[in-house]
Amino acid sequence: MILLQETDAYLRYEKSLLKKYPQAERDITRAKKKIIKRPARGVVYRGLNKIALRKVRVAIRILRISPRKGLRLFYFYSEKKNKAVPIFIFKKGRPQTEGQVMKLFNRAVNEVVKELKNEH
Repeated sequence: MILLQETDAYLRYEKSLLKKYPQAERDITRAKKKIIKRPARGVVYRGLNKIALRKVRVAIRILRISPRKGLRLFYFYSEKKNKAVPIFIFKKGRPQTEGQVMKLFNRAVNEVVKELKNEH
């Protein structure tokens, strides 16, 4: 079985998102369960060449926000370690530009990697 390891760094992003969209909690939980069942299902995100991060789209059903306009959940999946690690989650359209997304995304990756390194 796949282990889903949520870091404090990721949970801060999720908590911040849930302040604005508390209705999304059930949908995020559902998305994480799908990642555990089929971790390779997420599309490989080409934004970074260093590591293969995956992206899944998450609807906010109660608000009738489709996956296309909803949330983006990025995670790292290591087949070797049988582990998936959520990295970053945000609502599409917030931040607006790809540059803003990449800035937050890079910061999130660095925070999660730092936290994982400190575990050992």
